[in-house]
Amino acid sequence: MTDLVFDVALCLLLVSASIGVVATADEPTTGDDSLDPDGIADALATSTATVHYDLEPGVQAADSSLLDTGGVDARELDRTAHGSLAGLLARATLGAVTIDGVRLTHARDGLRRAVGERVAAELPARGIHVGVQWTPYPGAPVRAVDGLGERPPESVAVHSATLRVPSGFPTAREDAIDASDDGFDAVARVVAERTIAGLFPPEQDRLALNGDEPVTTLMRTRYERAGRLLNASVEPEVARSETEAANADLSARLASKFEADMRDRFDSPRAAAESVAVGRITIVVRTWSR
Repeated sequence: MTDLVFDVALCLLLVSASIGVVATADEPTTGDDSLDPDGIADALATSTATVHYDLEPGVQAADSSLLDTGGVDARELDRTAHGSLAGLLARATLGAVTIDGVRLTHARDGLRRAVGERVAAELPARGIHVGVQWTPYPGAPVRAVDGLGERPPESVAVHSATLRVPSGFPTAREDAIDASDDGFDAVARVVAERTIAGLFPPEQDRLALNGDEPVTTLMRTRYERAGRLLNASVEPEVARSETEAANADLSARLASKFEADMRDRFDSPRAAAESVAVGRITIVVRTWSR
């Protein structure tokens, strides 16, 4: 299976050219020696890099026997990723999606390390933190969060700039708003369906499940782990490569979880819908006096 199919199957393909930079400096940067967060954000959005990594951490977690002699050829584990630094950061962070705080997969651990090292090499040693976050809505039990650099001390003035990067997931906000008149359950269904569609694109995942090792094992493990975390039995569908049926089961369970969570967090279905951000990843650059 090609690298491209594997990347899409893990729903980490990003459109780096669509990155937007939004300046959100907390206060003027003149008069101190802090770095310019807008300039750093621009550099992350426009500078490109190629990183090399391997899938061994994910294979080790999914089925370590594939790493034994006679298993997968080591060359099948090698991967290369290219893109803007912001796009690579976003892509790597999506490899760390959690459900109720539990990691869904370790297949991208190598990518996270490689991207982190590459971006860190471009950043000053002190006075800067880069945070990356994807979440379907604020506080959602499904999320991906990562960061580079030290966190700012509480006593200093912090300046910031924000990048918004497409997640590659189907957008959900407008449809969620349209559904809000029908209650929290309707909003939750829209958000859950788009979240699962982004995590498990059915056509690409079907190819992965019928592909070569280690991709097949990684994809099967990813589905089955999501099923366990959401209390959905998807093993039979996955065994038959029926990805749409598996996705429907996962979406139904996730919708119930989202609905309960939204009722606790928001005053109304409309407020919940207006907070939806399935389609984007947020990167925040923060700087302070060193």
